[in-house]
Amino acid sequence: MKKAILFIASYLLSLTFIFGQESALYTQKYTYATLSPYQKQVFEDFINDEIPSGKRIGEVLTNKTSLRSKTRLAEALLFRNKAGDKENAVEILTWILKNQHRDENTRIYGIWKTNIDDDKFDQNWREFIGCDLIIIRKKYSHLLPKEILEEMEVGLVHAARGALKRNVGADYTNISIMSAFLMNYVGTEFNREELKTAGLKKAYDVFNLYQSHKTFSEYNSPTYYGVTLVAIALWRELALSPEIKQMGQTLEAAFWHEITSVYNPNLKNMVGPYFRGYGMDMQKYFAITGIWIAIAVDDAKLSPIPLKNGPKYGEMSNIAPIFSLGLSIPKDDLAKLKTFSKPQFVSRIIPNTYKGDSLKRVTAMMQKDWMMGGLWGNRRVWGQIKTGTIHWKTADGEVGWLMVPGDGKTNVQVNQKTMKVFLADSTARNIAFYVCAPNAATTSLTDDLWALPNMNLGINTALKRTVTENVESAAFQKQWEVSEQNTTILKVVYEVPAAWDVQKPLIEITPKK
Repeated sequence: MKKAILFIASYLLSLTFIFGQESALYTQKYTYATLSPYQKQVFEDFINDEIPSGKRIGEVLTNKTSLRSKTRLAEALLFRNKAGDKENAVEILTWILKNQHRDENTRIYGIWKTNIDDDKFDQNWREFIGCDLIIIRKKYSHLLPKEILEEMEVGLVHAARGALKRNVGADYTNISIMSAFLMNYVGTEFNREELKTAGLKKAYDVFNLYQSHKTFSEYNSPTYYGVTLVAIALWRELALSPEIKQMGQTLEAAFWHEITSVYNPNLKNMVGPYFRGYGMDMQKYFAITGIWIAIAVDDAKLSPIPLKNGPKYGEMSNIAPIFSLGLSIPKDDLAKLKTFSKPQFVSRIIPNTYKGDSLKRVTAMMQKDWMMGGLWGNRRVWGQIKTGTIHWKTADGEVGWLMVPGDGKTNVQVNQKTMKVFLADSTARNIAFYVCAPNAATTSLTDDLWALPNMNLGINTALKRTVTENVESAAFQKQWEVSEQNTTILKVVYEVPAAWDVQKPLIEITPKK
């Protein structure tokens, strides 16, 4: 352990020097009074959505509502602290704290209920609610009665002990970072040495895994990168361990560098592939990374979130921890969130335990008006995985896209000009693509050219095209976990001959903007 500490301390100092030379940090501590008009608008919209006009707080604490969202509502109310906010927060917290599973002989020990009537027994609720309770305890304890603080301590100890019992791996990125913080904070604050030690060890494990390939295992996830930013900010802002605090500061700067290397501010989207994604266009659903970016750029015109309530709006609850923890981002990266800098090619190796290769390969190309990316080595069949993606801007300012689904059938590789799709599953007899763009028509898709709105895709393949059709949006959303509602989605299916040479591309797609 001592050798690990000395190595990491030396490495942290070197990174601190490097980042300090590259770009000074832009830091911002938020109070309700100092929020900009735009920040205050999105903050108030969240509270008004949680407590509709004319409703009392007891009326929204129903048996069907999310306990995680309501914990963050309490956090937001304490952050604002207008007349009645403190009292409403106390009522919420009293309700939250009595809905925890506290039988240590069960697998669900220490978790809070997801909701009362339809509890999903989500193991991650220990970390989600536990970390928000730590923020509340640390930032707003002066507003809370003694009995709430005492019950909060009891709940946090149960949650941390349950997290130790579960012991998630470092590759479960967002949860492992929060779990390390939860255990070390509770262990330090309440003299639980086994929790303190376990939290510190897990923090080292997370940090070392990141350093192995300079990235996290849940790579390029528009929603979960945002959770990871919250988790790292907890390390930076509230960690009681000096080592964890320093690791958090170092990881946060490095992670913002990674985000800006895959984010296109002209398209207001992250280039694919997505290891975990709930949509294809961040402007049409609420991704937590998009919420962070919206707060950082502080401009509705530059913001990559919908202008009004939309799919996954519940993720806006993350605005409470974001404002409570504040922003710390290299100034160079903040500038890259606002203006496209230059075309770039991305090539990464990702340590990841999804079925397939343990080291997966990502390639991506970003131009100002279009971008594409591909994933090689995944065999896990999962709707959240988007194996290949192409995005472009249409003439009316919308974003069109192509998706190679995460069905485990294909490997996708891109270079500066072309996407190549290879066969990964030798038993597969067909492969599918999905295309979405305003007014796209099946008649515009020929054997060698897909003439889409403001984008021509050159097609080179020996495969027989067997299906070209419009698909029903709701079924597509459910199967491939794409949250946004799209009026036009085209599906294209090709037949794969038996005994296909896996070294040979099935199809080559070349954007011709």
